Amino acid sequence: MLVLTRRLGETIVIGDDIVIKIVDIHGKQIRVGIEAPAEISVYRGEIYERIMLENKAAVEAALGDVKAMSDGLKELISNQTVVGHSNDSKTSVGSK
Repeated sequence: MLVLTRRLGETIVIGDDIVIKIVDIHGKQIRVGIEAPAEISVYRGEIYERIMLENKAAVEAALGDVKAMSDGLKELISNQTVVGHSNDSKTSVGSK
């Protein structure tokens, strides 16, 4: 980790497109301004952590839905049987 000391009004430049500027200092609080391209997402750490937790929960819920659909499809298929072949080699499927 690179650790830098900056004073009010000073900047840090990352790559060609990101500028971090110290815009205000009040006691132990420092206000930071960030200029970055629109395609670069910038979050406070605690917000980013919450987003990651919510994304993980959404993926787990979606995986549960996919498993339930897969199980239902397997049950549906197991309840059907092949009843014969036509001359064009297509299989007809009917219920038991």
